[in-house]
Amino acid sequence: MAIHEACRTAEVADILFLVGQSQGAGRESSRLVKDFISSMARSFENVVMGKGGVRLAVALYGEKPRMSVELTDYVTIEEMLAAIQDLSLKGSSLKTGSALAFAAHAMSRLDMLREDAAKVVVLITDGKSGDSVEDEAQVLQDGGVTVFAVGIKDADRNELNKIASEPTAEHVLYIEDFHLLHNLAPKLSRRLCFTASEPPQPIKQTVQAEKIIGPRDLHISEHSHSSLRLTWMPATGRVMGYRVHLHPMLPSGQLVSEDQRQIVVDGDKSTVLVTDLKPNTKYVFTVRAIYADALGESAAVKGKTTPVPSVTNFRVTEEGLFTLKVAWTPPLGKLEGYKIYIPRANRPGMMYEQVLRGDVSSHVLDNLQEDREYSISIYAVYPQGPSQPVAAVGRTCPS
Repeated sequence: MAIHEACRTAEVADILFLVGQSQGAGRESSRLVKDFISSMARSFENVVMGKGGVRLAVALYGEKPRMSVELTDYVTIEEMLAAIQDLSLKGSSLKTGSALAFAAHAMSRLDMLREDAAKVVVLITDGKSGDSVEDEAQVLQDGGVTVFAVGIKDADRNELNKIASEPTAEHVLYIEDFHLLHNLAPKLSRRLCFTASEPPQPIKQTVQAEKIIGPRDLHISEHSHSSLRLTWMPATGRVMGYRVHLHPMLPSGQLVSEDQRQIVVDGDKSTVLVTDLKPNTKYVFTVRAIYADALGESAAVKGKTTPVPSVTNFRVTEEGLFTLKVAWTPPLGKLEGYKIYIPRANRPGMMYEQVLRGDVSSHVLDNLQEDREYSISIYAVYPQGPSQPVAAVGRTCPS
């Protein structure tokens, strides 16, 4: 049984599949969604793919949207089908409005490159959105994009009608279960082929006149002791770049002005790894879009670096009459060395310190007393300062 219909007319089109799966969706439903997208892709196996023809892309979303297959990644159906099967769909709470805004930004960047290309977004969702969709869908359509909405199971039909292009009878498809997706495939294939062979929809100039919205949804990830990754939802309008300003904070919440600095990020980027930070320090990040003649409104977020890493697996490996051998797993990062502390037997409360090079991972402590328990501490020492101590207990042998 054929589950797709081959396109036979020459097309120039950019088609983005925007896929959201709710928290209840499992592995089987993910497989059926991927098979459905593959069926749509196979519709174009008889037409020119790539720069001079049809380009396909896939973006996945939940709380946050992300581009999984770019329009420019693959130029053959075989490559595209393999990429679709490699997609990792994970259930999440759905913010469809945010995903539509993401799609509008992605499609608007194509204006200058392929003005003759029809632009299509196929939304596939199995749940109700946790944010508003109407305005975001309108911006997407005003950008000359034809929007299809495929709803499965718990998708909200009223919401699908708000998202899809007019007439909604042509652009909204709904089924009660993932296993019925293959029934929709021939119908949607025909409609996609028709849309892809038509001239592109006109762009409404009201999009250009809309209020410019600055970067938003800032969040911090990839925490380490010397770097943090900052990611944001792109600003609207023709962004030339982003100005990222960072300000360290004291534990009291007071900003430290002498260590503040600024980074400029390219306009087509919406993430930056900020390096050379101090460990265990809170920072305030402010992001503003740079336009040809102005700076946009700012958005801010706080993030904190982790402490410098300690050694792991610190242990006593050999016990002698007057010696204890200790070993450990070195931490990652640029080390200056180690400091080991052991109590001084003849002076209670006093510690004996030994400084070691950074390229060792074991050490013999000597001149100890026989048949005595020792609590030994080790610190990893970095250019930024020492780590938290790690302790091990060992006992010298009796004679």
